[in-house]
Amino acid sequence: MNIIFLAALFVYKALSSVIGASDERKLKSIVVTEKIRCRRYYKAILFLWGSALAVFVMSIIGSISLADIGFRHISFNYNIWFTSVTLILSGLLLVFSLHRIIASLVSAKYRQKQFENFSDGAGGGNIFPRSKKEKKIWLAVSLTAGICEEIIYRGFVVFLLQAIFPDIPIFLIILIPSVMFGIGHLYQGLSGVISTGIAGAVFMCLFLVTDSLIPVMILHFLIDFSSVFLLSESEEKGLPATNISKG
Repeated sequence: MNIIFLAALFVYKALSSVIGASDERKLKSIVVTEKIRCRRYYKAILFLWGSALAVFVMSIIGSISLADIGFRHISFNYNIWFTSVTLILSGLLLVFSLHRIIASLVSAKYRQKQFENFSDGAGGGNIFPRSKKEKKIWLAVSLTAGICEEIIYRGFVVFLLQAIFPDIPIFLIILIPSVMFGIGHLYQGLSGVISTGIAGAVFMCLFLVTDSLIPVMILHFLIDFSSVFLLSESEEKGLPATNISKG
């Protein structure tokens, strides 16, 4: 049964990634309004919670507990070197997120630079929020992604891999979910796939080190939520008109 669940996840992820990339390409030929962005946010929230619900249904069918997929108390079971490197990398991601938040709040120049970077929709730039309404919904998107994607990519996939292949090397436990996570962000282009894949590898290591999804969910949420501060309508008004309006 576990191998069927894993195969279903691979197929589902491949199809959803292709569809997401196709939708993103379509946005480059139209003016992306607040209404379009908000609709995409609601769609993403429903899609992710629906995916998480599917995981819970499979868990019930397969007699897989919440503890099995990562809802456990934090405990450190790996050697000091792997633990130290993982915590340092996770700390760097945390600092990166806090820097984005602080720099965006205090520097209009920083926000304008970010707008210029994403003004052509590159790197998934079409999705980032600008208006107050968009930013409020983005909070829900960030929270949803932090919870649901960690349940799927770290908790459930890792349990299945270890259940199907008891002697699987740790590098494959890190690599496989991270590749799936990166491909899931195909709509951000190759650079987005690589960057999210690397972030996914850090998330995976943090999950292994702490033996719990909770720290990973918090870090994931903060990284996505920091995007809410990158852009604002004031910066957009000071730039030439583009075909967009926009973690």
